[in-house]
Amino acid sequence: MKQIKSFGIVAFKDSQQVKNVLSRILQWSQEHNVPVFFHPVVSGKLEYDAPVSDTEEEFLKNSDAVVSVGGDGTFLSVARMCRFTEKPIIGINAGGLGFLTDISPGEIDNTLLKIHKGEYNTMSRMVLNAAVMREGEQIGVFHALNDVFINRINTPKITSISAWHGSDFITEFYADGIIVATPNGSTAYSLSAGGPIVEPSVKAFLLTPICPHSLTERPIILSSDKSIRLVVNEKNPDLLLSSDGLESMRLQYNDQIIISQGGVSTNLIQLTELSYFALLRRKLDWGRGYKNRNSCNDS
Repeated sequence: MKQIKSFGIVAFKDSQQVKNVLSRILQWSQEHNVPVFFHPVVSGKLEYDAPVSDTEEEFLKNSDAVVSVGGDGTFLSVARMCRFTEKPIIGINAGGLGFLTDISPGEIDNTLLKIHKGEYNTMSRMVLNAAVMREGEQIGVFHALNDVFINRINTPKITSISAWHGSDFITEFYADGIIVATPNGSTAYSLSAGGPIVEPSVKAFLLTPICPHSLTERPIILSSDKSIRLVVNEKNPDLLLSSDGLESMRLQYNDQIIISQGGVSTNLIQLTELSYFALLRRKLDWGRGYKNRNSCNDS
């Protein structure tokens, strides 16, 4: 793979663990004479002078790859910051579960050195494009690595949302809301709402109703070669559309949301040959019965 000659570093949390990781990255940079550039948001998190970029544009221009220090929320924010381009992203887990950020702080030195030398692989992840239409005009466009979802805000009642796949009518969902997820997002909000786990290389949409009124309205997997269209049927909806939980807007009656594969992707850097199913076992204890919880092979 291409040698990475410079790294951009992003961290939002102000914890001591994050500060220790940032300091270790700076020390590694000085020891190996590899340039690192810290995002402006990092200013003040380091106790001594560090190369902090003046602007986000300068930061992205100078960085061959971007390192996300935190949890999955930080990683999603970094993907959005990179405008969902193919600039590779590395995730160092200084948060919680860290499904997208599986590099531990103790692996920083070896990890960055291998990536600098080009000893890594990249995994491409599809991105959702969601266009909001109101009275025939496009009023907003959102992108998401994990999911786009509609959920109620304050009113504790079910809502009505009709769904199409291409020109095919699916059904009118009566539920608290609805999630359209990528396979990458199948282990996030969609999974909590009862959706299936889908291997991330599959090109598909997951359509998952949130607390549906009918037991027959179950999650479904749809081909991504046709768009999904959602229509708000409530006269006075109290609904919010959100992409990855980072950007949102209020919806109105008869708003239409057209969700398609974005035509762009996000590249995740991978160093190990750990399979996706080994990752599921490690992070979620997936597939482990009570008899073999300590005996599963994660290699």
